[in-house]
This record gives sequence, C-alpha cells and structure tokens, in this order.
Amino acid sequence: MNTSLTPLTPAARAAYGVYATFPRRRDAATALAARLDRMLAYASARTQITIWATVVPQLDSAIADVHTAATTRRGRRALTRTARQTARAAIETFERAYATSLPYDDHGRYHPAPGTEYPFSVSDIGRAAVQLLGPDWHAESSSWGVGACIEHQDEPGAYFQLAVDEDGDLYIWANLRDNNRTYLTDVSSAFGLPTVAARVADAVRGIRDAD
Repeated sequence: MNTSLTPLTPAARAAYGVYATFPRRRDAATALAARLDRMLAYASARTQITIWATVVPQLDSAIADVHTAATTRRGRRALTRTARQTARAAIETFERAYATSLPYDDHGRYHPAPGTEYPFSVSDIGRAAVQLLGPDWHAESSSWGVGACIEHQDEPGAYFQLAVDEDGDLYIWANLRDNNRTYLTDVSSAFGLPTVAARVADAVRGIRDAD
C-alpha cells in the first residue's frame, strides 16, 4: 500500500480526467468540484501546519474556477482552460503536501506524533453533535475517547451510542429503540468535525422522530 497517497487524491484525479476530456459536461464539473471540496475540508482541518495553509487558497481558487467555467457562457473556452490548469495544480500541490507532512521513523514506518493522525476523536464528534441538538442534550465520552454516549435530559435511561465498528465504520446505536445500528458511511474524518457532527445530529433526530 502506498501510504504517501491519500484516498482523496485518486478520486480527484479520476474526476479531473473526466472533466479534462468533457469540459462542457455540467456533471463532470460538479463531480470535480465536489472532489476538490473534500480535499479542501481535509486541508482546512490542518492549517496549523504551514504546508497545508498554502494548499487551502489554491483549492479555493480551483473550485471557484471550475464553477465559473461551468456557469459562464462568454469566454468559456479560456475559462475552462484556466479551470483545468488550476484544478490540476491544486491536486498536485495537495499530493505534495500530504506526502511531505507524513512522518516516518528511521525504518520507513509511518509514525505520526500522538494526536496528529486524526484531527478529532469519536468523543469529540459526540460533544460537537449535542451542541447542534440543543441545550437539553448531553454527551459523555467512552474510555479513551473511542465513542460517545448521547442523551436527552428528559429521557433517562435512553441513549444513543456513537462508536466505530470493527471495520472502521461510524455508527449510532439507540439502546431502547431497536438492535439495529445506523451507519454513517457517507462521512469520514476528512470532512471535518463540523460536517461529521452535523451528520450525527441529523441521524439522532431521525432515529428519535421515527418513534
């Protein structure tokens, strides 16, 4: 496995390939912009590291250029050419930043400093989610921060357990509702804490409202 290549990059390059081949297709522009936006979320969560701080404006510019080329008729050819150039440059800059910022030990093993591999824990997600759910909601961290117990103050004994399964998928389990887990496979840590927390809050509301 090539640990110097983030999972976000191949998808972005694939979307770029389609866009570069069919620049007039609106869906191609939309797909590329979406991939660049995910990369932007990843980079934005790491701006405390200088190299990532330089990636953010480049991705911002690329996304804007792709949108402009897709929605402007006059001078579209020149705008599309610019969008292709800035998008490709942004992807390449992202790849270099990712490879450069990966720490390895003397034996070539990936060895990030504690607390740096992931920008937030599962318990952080739970605590951020209750901020969105409202003042009547509370969260308690599981041991080691690997999960969170989300509760409503008017429902003693009922809770929503936020955790990660053996396959690494984030899920919610409501203890008094059913034995099924609600999986949140449409988000990852690369989306950033606010986005993931909002998804968790929406899922909790959905489970609760379904009763």
